[in-house]
Amino acid sequence: MIKAFVIIPAKGDSKRLVGKNKRIIADKTLIEHSIEYAKKSKLAATILVSTEDKETQEIAESHNIEWVGRSKEYMGEREVADVYINIFKEHGDSTYTHVVGVQPDHPDRTISLDKMLQYAVDNKYDDLFTVDPDGTRNGSIRITKSEHVKSGLMSRRVGSMMDNCTNIHSEEDLKQAENNIINGVSNERI
Repeated sequence: MIKAFVIIPAKGDSKRLVGKNKRIIADKTLIEHSIEYAKKSKLAATILVSTEDKETQEIAESHNIEWVGRSKEYMGEREVADVYINIFKEHGDSTYTHVVGVQPDHPDRTISLDKMLQYAVDNKYDDLFTVDPDGTRNGSIRITKSEHVKSGLMSRRVGSMMDNCTNIHSEEDLKQAENNIINGVSNERI
């Protein structure tokens, strides 16, 4: 049985687009899009938002999602896998089969989290991440077997799944993602 521990890493600072994770498209912040995406999963047993930002904490609480503080050590350009390892070591346990990272800056995901989790299990992947149509890793979703996160090791057997969602770095990206959400542009809707 799949039991996922979902982490939404939502730091308050952004070097390229100020306040990015709290930006609003299609009447919701990017964080809210990620929270709602994760909450649609029947396989997500726990959903946590990781942040140092007070406003982000309030957004999580308003959606009945627990948040965990994020220290300066895990800020800046630090590898997000380190954030997942740190949080899971402190808040996870051996009952979880997978740790899932859901990045807020990809609000127009086209594949449900449960479908991705099942795909990872069916293909016996230790690690699965989403890619753009050209095969470039986009960071929207990363699913890792919990045993590898708990040990601090990232897996060697990595699978990928294409999700043609928008990676937001600019105003134009925000507009594109909003258009996709409003117009229902996707291969599959959650």
